[in-house]
Amino acid sequence: MSSNSTFGKSLQFITSIKLQELEKQRSAYQEHLHKSLQKAKSIDDPKRRAEHLLESVTSWKGSGATDETDNIGEGSLNLSNLKMWLLMCDNDPSFSKDKVRQWNELLEEHLQRNSLRFDCAKLFGEMLNEWIGSGDSATAAYQDTAQPSARAEASDAFIDVGRKELHEQREKFESLVFKEEKTDAKALKTFLESLFSDKQGTTALQEIRDAIKEGADEIRETEFTAYTVKATINNLVASDPLNEDQQATLKSFSDNTMILEELAGVLNMRLASIGSWTWPKEGIPVEMRRHLNGKYRFHTDPDTVDAILLHHLGISWQIKFKAACRKLYMSKAWKKLVPPILSVERERYQEQLPHENANISIDARRNARIVSSFFLSQLADSINDVNDYDGDSGEEYGQKAGDGKRDLLHMMLAECYFHTAVDKSFAIIRSDLEWFGPSIPHDTILTVLEFFGVPDDWLGFFKTFLHAPLYFKGEPDNVRIRQRGTPIGYSLSTICGEAILFAMDLVVNQKTGGCFLYRIHDDIFLWDAKPERCATGWAEMQKFASLTGLTFNMSKTGSAVVGDGDTTGLPAGDVRWGFLLFDPSKVRFVIDQKDIDLHISELRRQLNATKSVFGWVNVLNKYMAFFLRNFGGAPTYAFGREHVMDVIETFTRIQRELFPEHELGAAGYLRAVIKKKWEVDGLPLGYFYLPVEQGGLGLRNPMFEAFTSLCSFEDDPENEHDEDRRDPQELFKNLIEEDADKFEEARDKWTHEYNRNQRKFDTFFTLGQYTSFREHLLTTWGAAYGDMFTERTTFNVKETPSLLAKLLNSTSFSSEWNRLDWYRKWVISVYGEDLVRKFGGFEIVDSKLIPIGMVKLFKDSRIKLDQ
Repeated sequence: MSSNSTFGKSLQFITSIKLQELEKQRSAYQEHLHKSLQKAKSIDDPKRRAEHLLESVTSWKGSGATDETDNIGEGSLNLSNLKMWLLMCDNDPSFSKDKVRQWNELLEEHLQRNSLRFDCAKLFGEMLNEWIGSGDSATAAYQDTAQPSARAEASDAFIDVGRKELHEQREKFESLVFKEEKTDAKALKTFLESLFSDKQGTTALQEIRDAIKEGADEIRETEFTAYTVKATINNLVASDPLNEDQQATLKSFSDNTMILEELAGVLNMRLASIGSWTWPKEGIPVEMRRHLNGKYRFHTDPDTVDAILLHHLGISWQIKFKAACRKLYMSKAWKKLVPPILSVERERYQEQLPHENANISIDARRNARIVSSFFLSQLADSINDVNDYDGDSGEEYGQKAGDGKRDLLHMMLAECYFHTAVDKSFAIIRSDLEWFGPSIPHDTILTVLEFFGVPDDWLGFFKTFLHAPLYFKGEPDNVRIRQRGTPIGYSLSTICGEAILFAMDLVVNQKTGGCFLYRIHDDIFLWDAKPERCATGWAEMQKFASLTGLTFNMSKTGSAVVGDGDTTGLPAGDVRWGFLLFDPSKVRFVIDQKDIDLHISELRRQLNATKSVFGWVNVLNKYMAFFLRNFGGAPTYAFGREHVMDVIETFTRIQRELFPEHELGAAGYLRAVIKKKWEVDGLPLGYFYLPVEQGGLGLRNPMFEAFTSLCSFEDDPENEHDEDRRDPQELFKNLIEEDADKFEEARDKWTHEYNRNQRKFDTFFTLGQYTSFREHLLTTWGAAYGDMFTERTTFNVKETPSLLAKLLNSTSFSSEWNRLDWYRKWVISVYGEDLVRKFGGFEIVDSKLIPIGMVKLFKDSRIKLDQ
């Protein structure tokens, strides 16, 4: 958020007022506490002292006020009860002096704890102010609040650190986007037409073209309304391609009906003249943003109205294009490796194998996953289908892409285990396209769009969109027209890229006789039981790339063969994803520890570059989430127990190497920093892990994430296939051994239980025929395949009576244990006792005094990485 942002300044002003009020109340309470305790010391009679302390507790009406009916002392003493007991004290001999002294201790402890909570609230405020002025977040970097020396220091760090990578990537970007790359449009068209040469293909292509032309007309004729403008804004904000100023502006628009209606009118005028739409002549600025994976992205921010218009058009085109191409996938023109069951076979298995179900077979489950997760997965199905285009999550194409990539890994492992068991071989190719977005020749984009039926007037619009006038921030006099590539973060860019990659999908499918190219945007996997099919697919992909002016990134390209199989024609290199390396000898992914070493060094540098505690926590949390995602995220059973143990051991190593001098890891480091900066000591561990809304630091413990996954792979006496579940590689091997018994069982049932007069067939399937149904009929095999994708279960932390009693006395947490999410349960269970012992409950500060708006910004902010 820039320093001149009205929204940012307003939020900062509110924060300042709240923190001032907090300090006033803290000072007033300290005076109240001092007077109360001084007077208590002068009262010798325990009962009279208790009455005085009770009055001191209930007379305070500021933050942390205690009602006469409240409980104190970790819920052990009710104040209304105490008031009655004190009245009885003089007359009832059962109330001993020792009991009254206990009440005094609880009341004094309560008063002291409230003081401690005020001290922690002051500490929270100081850390919040430190963060606001630090520049540690792109959201909270209000540079006008920083001292000149701090701004200079930050500027120097930007120049000195990472300069080589920044300039190298800028030079590469400029060498691509400002240099036209001509391709042979005629040769590309001829090649594409050859894919639809037969009767089925010709019919399918015409259906696609008709659907796209119809969709183009609908996009032009559908007018904006206040509703569609709001829906587009909400989608655009959720997609997160814009800077913070534009985000704030759009959010304010979405709640104002009058503005939405005015915007609809303006947008309809622009849509009516879409053929003459242009970028601003003065150009649009390019901003380089560094991401957690170390790469820079070159973002451009259009004006607000154009941002809405372009996003609406991009999503609309995505919906139309995906729907048209799905018709091709569902047609006979799209080749399938597993052929459909002939009608005569269907009659026979319905009679002889009535308990089997093709709808839940391996092939049925595979096709369902392809359609839902991998077929043009980056294109929207509706206006509510959001993609995080920014990629701050560490994924190149955002969170949706990250989820898809993890699904892809699960799919690959399931297919690998199945084919290795049944076919004794499995081959994998992994690749991506080098600088795909910035490098696509505009001729290629327009040729492919034209081939699939995009009308001429819309082709003109796409050409204008692609030829954007650009200048780097700070260089407004150096405007150049883009000659190549698509701008990152635009939904229109996604449709341009996916149209080309869909053509590659089609090439692989047709030339290999039915292979499916699994990919998330240009992140590509190709696999099959037969290595020669993969080799054919790879050769065709390279041919297609040469025709379209694209280049494969050979540093990210590799292959692996499990079991028998020839590697001829497969690309050299390893199969990698994130920090995972596929090991053919172990038939699973292992964590590449050398890659982890590099990222530990980078994380250490980023942590050292922060200038605030909150900024430090934010960086660590997001890096730990980045690590977890690139370890494969929440594992399904396909990953197996060994993988989870690898994750746990790697997180242990990361913590030890980052914090070698602190036994308690990140929390120990923060405890030392707070003691040094603010002279506050003795904070319990729970303080660091408690959510920011409760006054904690919101530190995320990655070990909780790892260990809660482990329980999915532990012994389960109620699961007869427990060993299979713990070792997924054995699952399909065991089914092979069971097939003969199941075949005999099915044949006996048909022979002895089925009425001979109703039979259409004289003989039962042979064992060979029966086992040939493994992929497209046998239910046990389909169920085993489905098990591979079963999400891990979280460890069910058991509540204790003591813990529940403490929860009842905390307004920050639900009193119902089952309403808490699994992570909150872990935090409370592990650290809750210490929090209650120190603060009397799970509330460290009064939530009314926390600047909630700024806290939300802290949680949602992009970290400002040291460049």
